[in-house]
Amino acid sequence: MALQPVAPAALETASHPDRVAVVVAPYGDDGAYAGEFTARGWPCVAVELAPETLPPELAGSTVSGEYRRRIVHTGSLRETVKLLAPHQVGAVVAGSALGIDLADQLAERLRSTGNDPSSSPLRHDIGLQAETLAAAGVAVPRGIRTASLATALDWAAFYDLPEYVVAAADTALEAPVRRCRSGYDLAVAWRAMRRTAHQHGLDPHLVLQEHLSGAVYHLDTVTGSGPFGAVQHRVTRVWAETRAPSGLHDRSDLVDPRGHAPRVLTLYMQRVLDILGVTTGALRSRLVVVHGQGPVLVRAESGPPMDAADRVLRELTGSNLVQDAVQAVLPECPQAATRPSPRPHVARVSLIAPQDGALDEELLRTVTTLPTVRQAVGALRPGARVRRTVDRASSPGELVLAADSRKDVDRDHRAIRSAERRGLYRGTAA
Repeated sequence: MALQPVAPAALETASHPDRVAVVVAPYGDDGAYAGEFTARGWPCVAVELAPETLPPELAGSTVSGEYRRRIVHTGSLRETVKLLAPHQVGAVVAGSALGIDLADQLAERLRSTGNDPSSSPLRHDIGLQAETLAAAGVAVPRGIRTASLATALDWAAFYDLPEYVVAAADTALEAPVRRCRSGYDLAVAWRAMRRTAHQHGLDPHLVLQEHLSGAVYHLDTVTGSGPFGAVQHRVTRVWAETRAPSGLHDRSDLVDPRGHAPRVLTLYMQRVLDILGVTTGALRSRLVVVHGQGPVLVRAESGPPMDAADRVLRELTGSNLVQDAVQAVLPECPQAATRPSPRPHVARVSLIAPQDGALDEELLRTVTTLPTVRQAVGALRPGARVRRTVDRASSPGELVLAADSRKDVDRDHRAIRSAERRGLYRGTAA
């Protein structure tokens, strides 16, 4: 049976002419938040950050979307609240990780739905997440949050583990996680990441953790008001990650939530969200199921707010992360429709270049026109130069595959890897 896209969930059409939604730091969402609110009859106001406080990659960027007004937050919470005073604010959301703290502060001042500002860092600082969960008796990776390389090296020498990972504590810093096997690797990764954090004007703290072995899952969750006003956490999507023999990301598959593993992960994640003080909003989390121990949270973050796979998911399942976040602050909106069985099988496949090169025109056309390919992500054009893939962030791109049958997805996945072996990256540079 041919795969049929599922229409998005019915949107609320009732208009709220006197109530507006505030989206804080909506960078990189291509107007997705404004579109979701506007479709429900809620005009939007964007709160932008002062240009001098933005990271270098956002310098000169503009906020896109249908916004009734754009306000610049210059650092004074009082002034920003004053600028919003003429509007009857009914909802506040963070449009990116950069807006989490300010969004919670504004929601509290404006008496809108939001999280306790005192818990805001727990939704974007993975070091604080680990410390908080450990204090509550929840298993976390062994690690340390520090701004000192000497302290990190001492910690690594004390534990003498075979492999570590280094990451920025603040998920607002879009820097790839580095894997390290020696003190030298650690020092090189540490200095590079500290330079990046300094250039972006972000928290200098980094996190050094043990590298966990086990099955890797990515969970999308949404939290809002349930029956009788109680906080309700809902896992909306579960992705199972597969690694190539090289250790690089191969593919992530959307898992049927009715399976045993998703149920175990859901129960664990609901406890984690309670401990982290999450009462509103959508999060993406990475978990590792360690043999003999169970699920362990590696990181939880609020975004990215929207990517190509999210857009495909909206077509296939009726919801995505942005719609989930909007529903969380507009409880009168209907819940996303559940797609009837059979559920589509969706996979996100990373391209893996074994060496520097350029994309071959014929083989690129072959992989992007496979029957189950629904979306190509990245600069995938004939002759485009590619670098050797060393992690998921350095992949030439990603293909989103979807079909009613996993066998069809697996067939096209094998075809992609075959094209890579046959010379996908040995084309003529443009």
